[in-house]
Amino acid sequence: MPEISHVRILSLSCALVLAACAPDAGKTDAGKAESTKTEAKKPDAKAPEVKAPEAKAPETKQEAKTEPQPAASKFKKGQNVRPGLSPADLLEFNKAQGDPMGEITLEQALAGDEVLADKSKGKLFATLDTTMGPIRCELFEEQVPKTVANFVGLARGVRPYYVKKEDTWKTGNFYDGTLFHRVIPGFMLQGGDPLGNGTGGPGFLIVDEFDKTLRHSGPGILSMANRGPNTGSSQFFVTVAATPHLDDKHAVFGKCDSKTAIEISKVKTRADRPLDDVKINKVTFERAKK
Repeated sequence: MPEISHVRILSLSCALVLAACAPDAGKTDAGKAESTKTEAKKPDAKAPEVKAPEAKAPETKQEAKTEPQPAASKFKKGQNVRPGLSPADLLEFNKAQGDPMGEITLEQALAGDEVLADKSKGKLFATLDTTMGPIRCELFEEQVPKTVANFVGLARGVRPYYVKKEDTWKTGNFYDGTLFHRVIPGFMLQGGDPLGNGTGGPGFLIVDEFDKTLRHSGPGILSMANRGPNTGSSQFFVTVAATPHLDDKHAVFGKCDSKTAIEISKVKTRADRPLDDVKINKVTFERAKK
C-alpha cells in the first residue's frame, strides 16, 4: 500500500507540472511566430543603391555545359569549375589538368636573361607589337609579382600551357600571333586568348592579386580578364578610360602608353569583335629607367 500511494502522488505531481508547463509552451511557440513575423517585416538596413550605367566587365567565357563542383581532391581533367576557389584548391585543380609547373615565380619567369633579372637596370617593361602599332607597358612587379610572373612567363615561353587539340602541355611565346578579340569603344580592348573567341586559355587558373594603390583610374591600365574571383589565366585587357567599377574585381598589373590602345578601340566591330583582325605580332621585354 505505501508503494501505491507513492505512485499516485508522483503521477498527480507530474500532471500538475505538465498543466503548468503547457501554457508556457504555447506562449513560446506564439512568441517565436511573432518574432518571425517581426523579423520578416524588418526593413533591410542597406540603403538602395543607385548605379550609373556601366560597361560589362572584361570576362573570359565559360562553356555552357558544366559539371557539379566536386571536392578539391576529385577535380577532373577538362572540367569547368565555379569562381572563387581557394588558392589551395586552384593548385589542386591545376594539378588535375596535368599542369607540370604550378605557380610560377618572377625569378623563374625572367630566367635566362641577365638584364631582365637585374632590377638595378630599371623598371620592367613589356611592348606589345600590334598590327596597329606598339603598346608599351610598365609592369608592376613589386606590387603584384605573381600576376606579372604569369604574364611574362607565358609571353617568354617559360610557363607551360595546355593545347587541347593535341592534349599536351607546351612552352612557347604564348601571346605571339593572338588577337584583340574584344574591343569596346570608350571602354577597353581585350586579348590573350589563343582561340581568339573569348573561350581560350592556357589550361590553368591563377589567384587574383590586388593592390590598393593600383586602380582602373584612366586609359592605359593593363589588367586581368576573368569570369569571377580567382578565374584569371592568360586573357588581359587595356582600358581606354577610367573604369573604377572594375577595381578589386580585376587585377591591375601594368600601365601602358594609351595612344595605340585608343586607336584600336575605335576600329569597326560587330558584337564587340573587330571586323578586321588586330593582331599582337610579338611581346618583348626590357629594363629601363622610364
